[in-house]
Amino acid sequence: MRVAYLSPLPPQRSGIADYSAELVPHLARHVELELFTDRPDESRAALGERWPVGSVEEFLSRSDAFDLALYHLGNNPAFHGSIYRALLRRPGIVVLHEYMLHHLVQGLTLASGDAEAYVEEMRYCYGVTGEKLARRHLATGLPIDVWRYPLFERVVDRSLGLLVHNHTTRRRVEASRPGTPVEVVPHHLALDALEGAPDGDEIRARHGIERDAFLVGSFGFVTPQKRLEVSLRAFARLRRGRPAARFLLAGEISPYYDVAPLLEGDLGAGVVVTGRLELRDLLAALRACDVAVNLRYPSGGETSGTLMRLLGLGSAVVVTNEGSFAEIPDGCCAKLDIDETEIAVLAALLEKLAAEPELGRRMGENARRHMRREHTLAGSARAYADFLREVARADGAHNPSRQQADVGVVLGLPGRVLARPETDLEPKPPRPLFEQRPRIERLARRERN
Repeated sequence: MRVAYLSPLPPQRSGIADYSAELVPHLARHVELELFTDRPDESRAALGERWPVGSVEEFLSRSDAFDLALYHLGNNPAFHGSIYRALLRRPGIVVLHEYMLHHLVQGLTLASGDAEAYVEEMRYCYGVTGEKLARRHLATGLPIDVWRYPLFERVVDRSLGLLVHNHTTRRRVEASRPGTPVEVVPHHLALDALEGAPDGDEIRARHGIERDAFLVGSFGFVTPQKRLEVSLRAFARLRRGRPAARFLLAGEISPYYDVAPLLEGDLGAGVVVTGRLELRDLLAALRACDVAVNLRYPSGGETSGTLMRLLGLGSAVVVTNEGSFAEIPDGCCAKLDIDETEIAVLAALLEKLAAEPELGRRMGENARRHMRREHTLAGSARAYADFLREVARADGAHNPSRQQADVGVVLGLPGRVLARPETDLEPKPPRPLFEQRPRIERLARRERN
């Protein structure tokens, strides 16, 4: 089977580029691959000339040469804009790394000065309600709740099937598009990279952190959804009794998120900011921490590649008990509910892990075993190949109108617009912020026992 593989690729600074670089050698054992990306010459050199790499435009010019196209989609228009447009012209299997695609669509429409295309997309996905919200936003500047209107529906409609990394995304897709072929393939763990990772002493020494200091880490692209203020307030409480503790903030900070005010005064005490780290230094930083805090809300169904590495390394991790993060087995991490006790409970968890290092080691060992059993690269590649073959067999019976439809002027393509729903469609709202019951009493009972 010949498969066109469209994805960001190294040296692009994208987690999905890293993901693809890890997956491709294993998937190539099952199917014949040709890779397509935005900067093929750079990617060809970065991948060591091991596979043919062409441009997205080249793929479109000879798409009939392939049995299937496999599209990796995320929410960043800089990395996924051309791939999204290619999908609209040639349906295929989509690896939906998150169901939140609103920012991708905004980047392809509003950021390009095409307001009407944005209105059309909101109408296509959410009917009259979507159109009215979009026009009100353009006229008044009132924001749209992008988490309630994630704009993934056209991607699903143009796909032959979906691969997702968690059941949260599967359920969200099926709520809007029941009957869509969706397969859950857990986000893989690249064990080879972990085996060669340095220890954390180098990172600690570089940033003046004592070897025996209790170190809390937060990793990845820093946005408001990472709930940094919650982490820092909990850490500040920890430092009242452990002034030598340090907080490592490692990751590129979003240009749309001003974290400087958070780091002023007591909240900035003991915080070390590194910026984006290359893979070797990132792995060293992951190893250096005694506990990692991986909070996220709201979530668009994404699975964190950094979190997969933390669990695979056997790190003690605290996650938000929502979305895909809640799917991690109990005992492999500590789960933090979002309610009025969030800061207090996180501070108590950090103190517990600082006081009882063995607790973190047991948690980490559970996580390490789980990741090596359920998140292997070989298993991921087999699941991809099985789904590709299944879709290829069923392709003749698949809805022919979806394959032949002329997508139209939406997002800058020639032709006519797909038929749009005229009904007033209200998507299912996300889970209320304070729906969960507090856990501080349970934590207190455990500590007394």
